[in-house]
Amino acid sequence: MLKERFNNQAELNTYIKEQTERKIKGYLTASERDQLERLIKNPKEYIKEIKETPKGKPIVTNIEELKRPCQEVNKNDNLIQLIQDLKDTLETKHGLGISANQIGINKRISYVKIPKFQDKNGKWNYNEYILINAKIIEKDKPIKVQGEMCLSFPGISIITKRYVFCTIEYYNEKFELQTAIAQDLEALTIQHECDHQNGITIFDRKWRAK
Repeated sequence: MLKERFNNQAELNTYIKEQTERKIKGYLTASERDQLERLIKNPKEYIKEIKETPKGKPIVTNIEELKRPCQEVNKNDNLIQLIQDLKDTLETKHGLGISANQIGINKRISYVKIPKFQDKNGKWNYNEYILINAKIIEKDKPIKVQGEMCLSFPGISIITKRYVFCTIEYYNEKFELQTAIAQDLEALTIQHECDHQNGITIFDRKWRAK
C-alpha cells in the first residue's frame, strides 16, 4: 500500500512524482494505482493538519510571586531567549508591555511596544523598549487613570495614580545605559513595567482620594 498521510504539500508532491515514475515502470499494483489517482485528485485529504505551537510563555497570575522585587540583571547574563520570550508573549496577549516576572523569571527586565502611527499602507509603527534594571528618575503631572489593566489580572481594571511625564534610566539589550523621556500612554506603560520590576502591582497604585 502507498503512504496515505503527509506533513505538507511539498512532501506530497515529491511522493506523487516518485510513485508516478514507479507506475510508468509497472511497479504498482492495480490497487496502488487507484490510490495514487486519489492522491492526485484530492491532495488536501492526505495532508496532516499541523497545529503550530503557541508562541510565548504562560502569564503568572499569583500576586505573591509578582510582589517579590526582581533581581538586578548582570551584564554577563544571557538574555537573548528571555527577550524573545517577552516579545512572543506580548504579541500573543496583545498588550503594551510585559515584564520578566510575569513569565516566571525574577529579573529586572521588561519589554514595551507602543503603537505610534500608521503609514500610508495601514501598517503600524511602534516605539519599542527593552528596559533592563530600569528606574524612574523624574515624573511630573499626576493624573487619575481610569481602568488601568494588567496581563496578570485579566478582566480586572483599577483606577490608579500615574504621571503624564516621566524620565527613565535603563540599560538596553546591549547593556548600554540609556535615558529616555516619555509622556502619555508611553509614560503610563513604562511606569507600569517599572513597578513590576520593583514587585509593585496595579493594586498598590490604586487612586485614593485625599
